[in-house]
Amino acid sequence: MPYAHNDGVDIYYETHGAGPPLVLLHGFTASSAQWKAYGYVDALQQSHRVILIDARGHGASAKPDERSAYRLERRLADIVAVLDALGIPRAHFCGYSMGGWLAFGMAFHHPRRVASLIVGGAHPYEETFEAFEGIGGIDDIDPDAFMAALERFIGERIGAQARAAILDNDLAALCAAAVDRASFAACLPSLAAPLLLFVGGRDQRLESVRRAAAELEAPLIELPSYGHAGALAARATLLPRIAAFLQAQ
Repeated sequence: MPYAHNDGVDIYYETHGAGPPLVLLHGFTASSAQWKAYGYVDALQQSHRVILIDARGHGASAKPDERSAYRLERRLADIVAVLDALGIPRAHFCGYSMGGWLAFGMAFHHPRRVASLIVGGAHPYEETFEAFEGIGGIDDIDPDAFMAALERFIGERIGAQARAAILDNDLAALCAAAVDRASFAACLPSLAAPLLLFVGGRDQRLESVRRAAAELEAPLIELPSYGHAGALAARATLLPRIAAFLQAQ
């Protein structure tokens, strides 16, 4: 399996298709397999070289359990390490939830590497993970407490099938990765990359995403029937808009 290496941390990645490079960044508690399961890889690899990355703490990547390992600059360096391993100077980015936050981070901290941004279920403002405080130590994390914290964080219930998949993760690594996200608000005027936003109409982040769309004068796709956890399932709506956006760049 292919890995990039960043300061002793192994980051798993895959590539599919050919064409302009497009990096897909998954959400918290998920992995790059999320994009395959929802059909995005099959569709987008017809026109782009799709690059899937498992974020540190997730999937087949290394899973450090120190909170300091999940500082933003280290997470972004993982992405840069993958691009460097593939010899790619610049790519389009599509990220959902945590992946959308990381995509914003790439645009503000590594702007020369970003050709365009597609961000779903995420915004560039401050966000805390206080819901995860006090749910257990590294060796004794209560799965029920973890799931309750995750549901508080996203503001909705998680179904049984998704719950089982989430609990199959390294919960200590996920708790370590649940670090507060600083605001990018001061950086917004410097955003040069074209941006497309999307969000579920039942997502508690809806108003923050609307605010970002207004401040950045970016197109916004609202998905009225979807909350945060399931918005990627709206592929019949999202994929044509994503394809059109990418084709215009």
